[in-house]
Amino acid sequence: MLRNVSGVPLEPATADTLDSIAAEMGIGRSDLIQIVLREWLETNAYLPVRAIDEESETDGSA
Repeated sequence: MLRNVSGVPLEPATADTLDSIAAEMGIGRSDLIQIVLREWLETNAYLPVRAIDEESETDGSA
């Protein structure tokens, strides 16, 4: 879990963009930062990629 996300200094344009995306997705800014960071770490092979259960329903979003 990320701690003290609100204390991370961000450029105003970056902070505004994160706030806009978080609002669009209906989640908090810290939740969005956690998602972005986790996906970046997985994409760059710093974390193992989560397995997707092929039998589960995804409601059209995989």
